[in-house]
Amino acid sequence: MSSGNGLDKADIYILNSLGRDGRKSFTDLAQELGVSVGMVRNRYKRLVDEGVLHIIGWSDPVKNGMNAYSRVVLKVRPTELISKVAEKLVEIPEVSFVALTTGNYDLEINVTCRDNTALLKLMHNKIHTIEGVYETNTTMYMQILKWAAHNVTNDANPASDELNLSMTDKVIDEH
Repeated sequence: MSSGNGLDKADIYILNSLGRDGRKSFTDLAQELGVSVGMVRNRYKRLVDEGVLHIIGWSDPVKNGMNAYSRVVLKVRPTELISKVAEKLVEIPEVSFVALTTGNYDLEINVTCRDNTALLKLMHNKIHTIEGVYETNTTMYMQILKWAAHNVTNDANPASDELNLSMTDKVIDEH
């Protein structure tokens, strides 16, 4: 049974399991799904090759001494420069997120710096000097209560937090 996004229950289970524990073994996943290790290995490889699954090592910025974390929204003028400004922002190491937006601002970024002095230097020396940056508005994050994460769901039941495989669900082992 494949969902509208091309993922079936096994894919979704693998994605959500690895999202909770990126070091979970193929053996454990295979046992939980009731399929062969080869099938899990093939699914994993396909999900990585297709760009659905990205393997990263994430470290908590605050625990690494990065104490100035903020959201910055930017207006770009003329608007023809939005893409060029976005490309420049992507190149800045302190910028961890870049998005084109709708509403009052053209772009939104997240930046992480060691402290407020470093944030001020970043804004003054790197961001405000980009051609086309017309206006910025910075919101400091005082305390992060939850970092970005999400579960993959089946289109038929998007509110489901878990895959909830039951004894009647069959996962076909193609290995």
